[in-house]
Amino acid sequence: METYNSAMAPRFAELLVRREAELRAVLGDGNELQAPEAQAREVVDFKDMAVEETQAVVDEAKAEQAAEELELVVAARRRLADQTYGECLDCGEPIDVRRLFAMPGTRYCASCQQIHEHELERAQAAHRSTLHLKGRYA
Repeated sequence: METYNSAMAPRFAELLVRREAELRAVLGDGNELQAPEAQAREVVDFKDMAVEETQAVVDEAKAEQAAEELELVVAARRRLADQTYGECLDCGEPIDVRRLFAMPGTRYCASCQQIHEHELERAQAAHRSTLHLKGRYA
């Protein structure tokens, strides 16, 4: 496994800056593109309304994902400046450089990420069970 070293810092700094700009553009574009068009056009039937609603849900999900990733990228840039970039925040082991190239904002090695995902799945399942018992979830 190849791991991050300080000689790679300029390359990752550039990668993180570029990704941050892309994410900020996604967040900015979503608000600017939707408002004028949506106000100027009149919805004429239920199909159009369904398409508009579906697009709004998709846009909201994209913006939410972009905002979450932006937080990760900004934090990764801080770790790069602190010279802790490339270390798993949970176990402290080096993160495989291939993982860093694929997801430069990642906080965890693959093993710790898997643990976090399983914990999240369990929490979501418990929440659904609670809602089901209260009659709010079918």
